[in-house]
Amino acid sequence: MNNKLISVIMSVYNEKPEWLISCIDSILMQTYKNLEFVIVLDNPNNLVLKNILLKYQALDNRVKLNINDKNQGLIFSLNKALAICSGEYIARMDADDIAKLHRFEAQIRYLEANNLDLVGANVEFFNDEQGTFHYTDKLRTHSFIKKMLQVGTIGIVHPTFFAKAEVYETLNGYGQSLHTEDKEFLARVFVNGFKVGNVGECLLSYRYSETSITKSNSFHVYKMGRYVTNVFNQYLKTGNYNFDITFIERVKASNEELKAFNTKQVKLGEARSAVHNKKYFKALKYLLHCIILSRSTLLTIKINIWLKLLRIVEKKKDKVSIAVPL
Repeated sequence: MNNKLISVIMSVYNEKPEWLISCIDSILMQTYKNLEFVIVLDNPNNLVLKNILLKYQALDNRVKLNINDKNQGLIFSLNKALAICSGEYIARMDADDIAKLHRFEAQIRYLEANNLDLVGANVEFFNDEQGTFHYTDKLRTHSFIKKMLQVGTIGIVHPTFFAKAEVYETLNGYGQSLHTEDKEFLARVFVNGFKVGNVGECLLSYRYSETSITKSNSFHVYKMGRYVTNVFNQYLKTGNYNFDITFIERVKASNEELKAFNTKQVKLGEARSAVHNKKYFKALKYLLHCIILSRSTLLTIKINIWLKLLRIVEKKKDKVSIAVPL
């Protein structure tokens, strides 16, 4: 039985107390028991969350709490957590999500069986109003996930990251790619020759909120994400990976552009929900509205076409491997 230590890293800022409690319970109740839960509180003034975390630390010695002197941001907090870790594996978690209780058991088994360095998993999207309303169907193949990064999207959901500690050590943690630190990190994973994949099953309940930090900065995420894609594609052509952190300072938009882009993001979410409910005409109407609002919708369409094509290829390969006995 595998008993290697897993270090789970998480930053806490201003989540609802009940969300945080559900999140922590889902980690401490994992079927895989040999773990440490390294939590950084990035809002020392939130006494409610602070007291919750202190209670968990007193109840379970696997909880390693560290409190920032002031708000430092997600990247700083994750890198601080990484410096405290002592596990052979590093797993990510977000404070408003809920891990399936066999998540780590499934991920460590899949990673080792397929000789990979970093894996993710499928997730279910949920919120308090709708419950579960969407399931991802992520590509599992290293080369296909790399292709999706070239096209313009990250192929692994960040809070499902599960990696060998040497991956984070080699890359020196997360870089200063604000709100797109996961995509830029994954780009460097490929640059450094590590192998990635996704577990096919759903291992995390991902809380979807329009008021999240990422959603409220969606235009910035889009621009930074395009920049990371361009840097990665330039690396594939030249062999040089040159990420300029000053690009962040040049991301600007008019109020009209921001309003249109944010409205487009909301409509895309409604389109996704309509597809889940098999209301395809309604989904098409939302999609056409999105195209009118922002040309960035065309990139979303391009990404989804590539995703569907690669998924077809991947599933055909699966059928062949099952049909041909080893």
